[in-house]
Amino acid sequence: MLEHSPRASAPAPAALIVALAMALVLLGAAPAALADPSDEPTPPEHAYTADGQDVQGGASLAQATTVAPGIHRDSFERGAESTSEEGTEKYYRVAVEDGERVHAAATIAAPPYPDGRPEDDEGLGLAIGFRTAGGDTCTSDDDFAGEDMTGDGPVTAWAVSEAVGPDGCSGEELFLRVARQGSRAADEPLPVEIQVAIQPPGIGGGAPAVDEEVEDDGASPASPVDDQPIELGRAFAAATPLEPGSHVVELVPGETGMVSTQVREGQRLRWRTEVTAQPDGGKDVLALRAFNAAREQVTVGGGSWAAYDGDPIAGGGMAAPVDLGNRSSELRAVQSAWLPGTHTIQLQRLQLPADAEPGAEEPLRLILTLEVEGEVAPDAVEGTVLELGETTSQRDGLLGSSGGLGRVAMFVGAGLLTVTALVTGVAGILVLRLRRR
Repeated sequence: MLEHSPRASAPAPAALIVALAMALVLLGAAPAALADPSDEPTPPEHAYTADGQDVQGGASLAQATTVAPGIHRDSFERGAESTSEEGTEKYYRVAVEDGERVHAAATIAAPPYPDGRPEDDEGLGLAIGFRTAGGDTCTSDDDFAGEDMTGDGPVTAWAVSEAVGPDGCSGEELFLRVARQGSRAADEPLPVEIQVAIQPPGIGGGAPAVDEEVEDDGASPASPVDDQPIELGRAFAAATPLEPGSHVVELVPGETGMVSTQVREGQRLRWRTEVTAQPDGGKDVLALRAFNAAREQVTVGGGSWAAYDGDPIAGGGMAAPVDLGNRSSELRAVQSAWLPGTHTIQLQRLQLPADAEPGAEEPLRLILTLEVEGEVAPDAVEGTVLELGETTSQRDGLLGSSGGLGRVAMFVGAGLLTVTALVTGVAGILVLRLRRR
């Protein structure tokens, strides 16, 4: 029978020390996998600021990250040489059942130029669509909204999958592909918000509410209750809720503000802006866009327009009252007015050119009027039509914005769990070795 010499048992404490050292290294490294990229540029307070739960998409279908309905925030490393070319692409896995569709949207924004927009424009955008596990395309509709040719402010792209089942997309999961486009800040990582929603079977059938688009020049002028500018949200998830009525808004060049209001079936959103104070020599351009709860653009006669002193008023409205049946309309504008619930209005003052006159960067003041026309339909659906998940700001929760205490606590907790597991494993090995002596 062989005897164990003291030398043979000596490595045990050394092994423990090495294992503990490795555990401490892992503790320090654990947060790095989840931390936001440190090279992302920080937007100024008046610019669009990405929000949502942190996620890291995969580089292929096989590596796709599973996501649930809600708003997620990922970082896309690089852009491309032109708006039509693609840079970083990522994949996300969504569990589905027969008859369901997936609605997805993605928003990207680069911080405004510090010295004004340069003479040569740099585009910014996103490509978005769905694939099956076999790699087949499974997108029934897609589009985008924003100043993609100049990369000025947020650009949002959205897509809707075909229905899952024998006559549509096969499988128990779909794969969302998102790719960054354009040369704007091409060498810098930019955050991208990704919103995912599930549409249950049987939603959106029936005839459209109207056969022709409703022509609308905008809401009726109304005096604001308060003459002080309202506080604007800086992301879809942090949009400022507003009741119908008039509100004073101030915008500096490059500013994007988000507000929201409720529009139910049978109702129609109308809007009006009136510039009341503009900097001397300013040749400003404003943009107003409306989006439904799935972050799909709703036609309200918006877009970009010059806010010159000679024509300070603009307005428009939905092309139809909201109705689930509008999805079957052949008119694109009527199709867009289909989803009841929270509608987000994006109001933007575009950046001035670098050679703008002195003083043109002063705030521009306007009156924003939102009007919800019509009565709620007697058979209007109750609650949320789509499974939206969490769509409000995550900044005050566990998965808050970059640097939040909640995220730090999560990282530390993950590191401690790693250390605990390693120490427990090493201790178990040592106990077994001691028992064998």
